[in-house]
Amino acid sequence: MKSINVRELRALIPSLKAELAAEHELLLVSNGEPVARIVALAPVAPAKKKLTSMKAFRETMPMMRVPSEVLIREDRDRR
Repeated sequence: MKSINVRELRALIPSLKAELAAEHELLLVSNGEPVARIVALAPVAPAKKKLTSMKAFRETMPMMRVPSEVLIREDRDRR
């Protein structure tokens, strides 16, 4: 297990995946005392559910029969 301090961790973040693949475990040390342990378990599976596009979403929405500017004008005139 490799011990690193916070400053080293900040510098290591871009290559953290490779470092964990090599070491399997990192011990985070602050002021000489262990603070956390970073352990490489199994890779996290990406989310499988895809979001629909905005175009597809808009196509499912019902069209307004009266334009919004007419509805707004009618509402303002009632006040």
